[in-house]
Amino acid sequence: MLCNAFRAAECPRPGAAFVSLPMVLVNAPATGDALTHLASPELGPAAADSIRAAAELLGEARNPVLLLGMPASAPENAAAVRSFIEKTGVAVVGTFQAAGALGSPQFANFAGRVGLWNNQPGDRLLDQADVVVTVGYNPVEYEPPRWNKNVRRALIHIDVVPADVDRYYRPAIELVGSIAKTLDVLAPEAGTLSRSPEANAILATHTGARLELANRSAALGGSPVHPLRIVHELQNVVGDDTTMCVDMGSFHIWIARYLHSFRARQLLITNGQQTMGVALPWAIAASLVRPGEKVISVSGDGSFMQSSMELETAVRLKANLVHVIWVDNMYNMVEIQEVQKYKRRSGVEFGPIDFKAYAQSFGAAGFAVESADELRSTLRKAMSVDGPAVVAIPVDYSDNPKLMEPLRSDYLI
Repeated sequence: MLCNAFRAAECPRPGAAFVSLPMVLVNAPATGDALTHLASPELGPAAADSIRAAAELLGEARNPVLLLGMPASAPENAAAVRSFIEKTGVAVVGTFQAAGALGSPQFANFAGRVGLWNNQPGDRLLDQADVVVTVGYNPVEYEPPRWNKNVRRALIHIDVVPADVDRYYRPAIELVGSIAKTLDVLAPEAGTLSRSPEANAILATHTGARLELANRSAALGGSPVHPLRIVHELQNVVGDDTTMCVDMGSFHIWIARYLHSFRARQLLITNGQQTMGVALPWAIAASLVRPGEKVISVSGDGSFMQSSMELETAVRLKANLVHVIWVDNMYNMVEIQEVQKYKRRSGVEFGPIDFKAYAQSFGAAGFAVESADELRSTLRKAMSVDGPAVVAIPVDYSDNPKLMEPLRSDYLI
């Protein structure tokens, strides 16, 4: 049973497996030989007839779009995704969890990440697509009713498992098999794909707005600190040898939309089931899996306190991580949704915490930022610490309502 649970968790699509054992078995002595780990079966590309049908559908499309899900960011799949884009010229969007699937050479084809609210450049690109190719997409990442509400376009589903079909997600063609091998076979069959003037305009406008936003973010000062300035400074310290783990909260929307990553599985973002408190445990695990890398984890003060006791674990294991806390003394993600729905907030505030002293009480290095001018130097000091460090940053969330507003064509926020 345990052997099969591990196999279910690892393949074909990695995920959690739950094992329930009665106490009579848990307390009994174990006998027999242990079942050694069995390698996952190697998948081939999808069926040839299905790949040909998908290539024909793409060849007839006026404006196909690639929608990337989390498995697209696995290293072997990311390489195939990048090659597919280079060979076909297709326009691309990705869910928050697909971060790192693209490299910088493909950035001109990328309309950004989508999720939660349907108001991003990538949403506009999807909206005018006549064929959407989903790669490793899971509906929990971004519900189909949000991006396919009119159910008027053909869908091609590429994954290691069949589609989870509903009214809003009914693929015309399913390519089930190795994602990387399927893309490698499909690319030459599909050839150079069409891209509408509307799609080209969205991509060009997004590129210009992205550059303008970077310049504007760098100039944001004062205290508390604007989220875009924090994202800008985090972008400057996230190198090729850095892993970042992002918790759940309104800060994760700012990071998911505006922090770029060009390495597979470099930026790990939670989403489904609202898993608050996950960033610090993830960072500890990442420091064990990637011992030669610096790991940055990011949370709000509310989500940090849901797993902050794990600082003891990080200190004991000498985990090489920096945990960044966006501080506003509130469950802000809950607040903005309360205000949106009920026009008021309730039960979301809590008292101030001295996170610098809190971190030091565990034996970790503690830092407290007072203003935007201190942010870069403080982050670099924390990154130079050998072992766990915590950086607390007061954040100005007054622009959070803009995250939900309709998007201007020439502006990212």
